Amino acid sequence: MLNLNWFKRKGIFFIPTTWIGWMIFAIAIVYMVYVFIQIDSISHSVSDTMINFVFAVLVISAVYTLIAYLTSYKNKTSI
Repeated sequence: MLNLNWFKRKGIFFIPTTWIGWMIFAIAIVYMVYVFIQIDSISHSVSDTMINFVFAVLVISAVYTLIAYLTSYKNKTSI
């Protein structure tokens, strides 16, 4: 198994620690902005925009969290 330490866990958040982690974080943020602009261009109201955007943010955040979880530093504690 590869020892990837792209992220470090702080509570429930994953903080990037390498340039690859920061690139993944930046791509997620840029994609969220892009999705917001796309959703806003076809929406008819503010509530329509926010409902669709919140769902998109949840999906993007879930993918980011999964990648960060799989590539984060894991403490090896023995019982």
